Amino acid sequence: MMRSLIMSTPLPSARTQVAFDPRYGQIAAQTLLLSLTLFWLDFGPTPAQVCVYLGGTQAIELSRARLARDAVNWKSALSTGLSLSLLLRTHEVALWFLACLIAMGSKYLLRVNGKHLFNPSAFAIVAMLLLSREVWVSPGQWGTTLWLLALGVSMSGLILTRVARVDIALAFFAAHAGLLLLRALWLGDPLTIPLHQLQSGSVLIFALFMLTDPRSTPDSRIARMVFGAAVAVLAHALLFRWQVREAVFYSLILVSCVTPLLDRIWPGPRFVWPEQSGV
Repeated sequence: MMRSLIMSTPLPSARTQVAFDPRYGQIAAQTLLLSLTLFWLDFGPTPAQVCVYLGGTQAIELSRARLARDAVNWKSALSTGLSLSLLLRTHEVALWFLACLIAMGSKYLLRVNGKHLFNPSAFAIVAMLLLSREVWVSPGQWGTTLWLLALGVSMSGLILTRVARVDIALAFFAAHAGLLLLRALWLGDPLTIPLHQLQSGSVLIFALFMLTDPRSTPDSRIARMVFGAAVAVLAHALLFRWQVREAVFYSLILVSCVTPLLDRIWPGPRFVWPEQSGV
């Protein structure tokens, strides 16, 4: 009887899987934020730029699927296009298409052990910043309106909890806030300065939609928390030591290079999306 009970007990899965696909919630949150930038705020991408980012990523994904005779992963491509629309700015039309190509290409070409090495949108942003001076990231005051920040946090918090990546965001924000506070105390600045710096819509979108990508972040919880804190520490060094404005994006790409090492030191269950697509 004991043997039958043991044999009938399911073994723990080697992968972390969710029943509800959180990408639907992520896409809804990104779409809402993008709609606000287009129709309510004074800055943001042009409708033509949004169309190119969204249409370009979908067209590249469709072409890849046909060549590989694979299923079209439109949700992943749409999320990438939305992230580019929210953050990446340039007036050059050719650079819009190039950003789509770099983002989608990195998704399938830059892999280690079956995982994305980099978040596709973040990699495209960094690549474009390095390739052209006609590219910039949306202003740091993107979402200083408190209710907009609260909206983004509340919606994305549920999403991150479902994909077991809320720990990365918490580690990043804790380290980010702590470093800003310590710097203000060291310099004798009023606390209003770090509080204002924390109200950055660009950093919020970065942390909730790029930093927490389950397909390019470490597998175990301890490794993810180390990962999130390391991104914050390196970003502060780049920003305040070397005056790199887009420090968080460069930091994410650099820290992502050691994700395979973190997975070896602290192995954990591999995350997969509900349809087991592996992408």
